[in-house]
Amino acid sequence: MEVFIERCTDYSTVKDVIEEAFTSLGGLDEFVRNGEKILVKPNLLQASEPGKSVITHPDFVKAVIEVLEKKDLEIIVGDSPGGRMSESKLKKVYEKSEYTKLEKETSAKLNYNTNSKKISFDGRIKKSFEFLEVSQEVDGIINLPKLKTHSLTVFTGAVKNSYGLIHGLNKAAYHGQFKKLNDFGKLLLDISDAVSPRLSLMDGIWAMEGDGPAAGDPIEVDCIIASKDPVICDNAACKVVGVPDKKVPTLYEADYDEEEIRYIRRLPNSFEKELNYPPGGSTPWWIPDYFSDFFSNLYLDRPKLDKNRCIKCWQCEETCPADAIEKKEYGPKISWLKCIRCYCCSEVCPEEALKVD
Repeated sequence: MEVFIERCTDYSTVKDVIEEAFTSLGGLDEFVRNGEKILVKPNLLQASEPGKSVITHPDFVKAVIEVLEKKDLEIIVGDSPGGRMSESKLKKVYEKSEYTKLEKETSAKLNYNTNSKKISFDGRIKKSFEFLEVSQEVDGIINLPKLKTHSLTVFTGAVKNSYGLIHGLNKAAYHGQFKKLNDFGKLLLDISDAVSPRLSLMDGIWAMEGDGPAAGDPIEVDCIIASKDPVICDNAACKVVGVPDKKVPTLYEADYDEEEIRYIRRLPNSFEKELNYPPGGSTPWWIPDYFSDFFSNLYLDRPKLDKNRCIKCWQCEETCPADAIEKKEYGPKISWLKCIRCYCCSEVCPEEALKVD
């Protein structure tokens, strides 16, 4: 199991490091072949300026595309942002996130197909998924996660980035179906296995700490991480930024041997970075489900409303899988008892009006 780790301090020089990553992990021929249709899958959680570190930086995506263009490929860039899917929403996300330049400056096309396709999969905890249709129509997927902390899962990276290919509001529905955090971790691993990206290249030049994945603070980490295995990519990233891997449900539930990991170029501890990460995380297997649910409500904060920011768009209410949000004159009221602390409302809020303290 190999993972590439290298320092990169600026998006203007990112292409050189990405080329090194491909070369170090077997060369471009290892991942793509002439004539293939390839989906480049960034983290496009919501419409957000690149500098906020909510999304995979467009210059990072552009550099990956330019490397892939050495082959004769049909390249599509796509994701399913939080909330309901629509062509107008995708357009807004692409424009605010500065992804429209990708079509102007490269041969890649942005995906506007909002259809879904159900597939069967013999997973750990779920046997079928409702995916974004384009993800099932390509020959291969290159996974481009953003290095971020996460209010629910403590850390989000390569494994969870495949969750973005679950179609629209199905993402929120899965949160409601798998309330226990470790079960949700198994779900994310199933989805990552079903997507089976050929390579994960993580944008950790500027990362996010604190109240991620949408309302945290940008932090410069100066790092690019790459691996064929999303789990190994995330394990390395957590080591780079000082997040305990056993607090991350996907890493807690994954089956891998750290002693078999081989680091290419740099060791994780060469960055001396420690991110401020949220509390919570994985629940030991021996904790009963009923106590786990009670613990979540007692220990984990529910999102709190900033009334000055709220524009009453009600995307939060539409997205909530637990029907825990009531419309009030001042904005959303979140039920302490009903809220399952999935933080879907915080993720889709366009004004960062719902934050987790």
